[in-house]
Amino acid sequence: MDSHHHRTHQPSSFRTVRDGAGGLLLAASLLVPIWGFAQEASPLATRKIRLVVPFSPGGSVDGLARTVAEALQKSSGASVIVDNKPGAGGNIAANQVAKSSSSGDTLSLLVTSINFYVNPVIVRNSGYDAFKDFVPVAHLGSMPYAFVVPPDSNVDSLKDYVARARAEPGKMSWGFGGNGTLGHFLGMALEEASKTKGNPISYRGGPDLLAALGGKHIDMVVMTVQSAAPLIKQGRLKALAFAGPQRNKVLPQVPTAMEQIPDYPQLNGYVFMLAPAGAPDALVAQLHQEMNRVLRSDAFQKRLDADGATVQVFASPAEAKRYFESDGAAWEALTRRAGLKVE
Repeated sequence: MDSHHHRTHQPSSFRTVRDGAGGLLLAASLLVPIWGFAQEASPLATRKIRLVVPFSPGGSVDGLARTVAEALQKSSGASVIVDNKPGAGGNIAANQVAKSSSSGDTLSLLVTSINFYVNPVIVRNSGYDAFKDFVPVAHLGSMPYAFVVPPDSNVDSLKDYVARARAEPGKMSWGFGGNGTLGHFLGMALEEASKTKGNPISYRGGPDLLAALGGKHIDMVVMTVQSAAPLIKQGRLKALAFAGPQRNKVLPQVPTAMEQIPDYPQLNGYVFMLAPAGAPDALVAQLHQEMNRVLRSDAFQKRLDADGATVQVFASPAEAKRYFESDGAAWEALTRRAGLKVE
């Protein structure tokens, strides 16, 4: 799924209109198109934008959404808030945005992760179609994950964990933050690649995972680098491996899962923004343009660097649509092969 490569397109610059007769004539000739551009841009600046997040406050997706909200408000002039709507594996939030109207002064956008494509496969009557009910606006950043254990655990590497899981099938437990999430898939991928069977346990999110690990109720947790890295650096967690194609720049001394388990697949999750399918093309284009400005900003890049994350910037909404339709179909196929179902 890392086969998609996209160039980062630099924003076009505007020429400065200089003083003098020639400059006045040039200014006059540009007056109508500039006025037209301002008119076209004004609807976004006068709107209220709700970034609907299908997870509780304090998690990785929520954190990125709040960074985006602040930057988008500053860039566009629109009023931007984050609205957390957890529950039903993300279906409550997705359905709310899918059914929202784009005609009023408030525009609802969904900020979510790959479980958006997984839910309609694993949940009967999820209520939304991932491809027909939404239009992609922007990729907001990758979601690096880590395999972690308590600091005093006698498991020191992913190879150690696999050896124990092989010696005692079904006994070694591993936790993740919800069915159909990336952490769930990464743990399943480990079992498949190592030909072992452990005891997977679903939790509601990062705080519950950490509580279970701290209380020695579970042997290992698969969680985001954003949540894990500070605790790893403080010695409160021990990292066994990072998922992903290369080592994470936040903790480069920690090996990847692929380095330790040769058959471990390359799975990359990410956070992205979607508008309801009914949103006018011109409005989606404006949002896309504003988001590209945000994604290229130094402040946003610094935020991603802190998590060891990367972002893809697309030249147009059409290019974004092609990418997400292809990658979304791949996640759907992976979910079907895994046989995940939630009644």
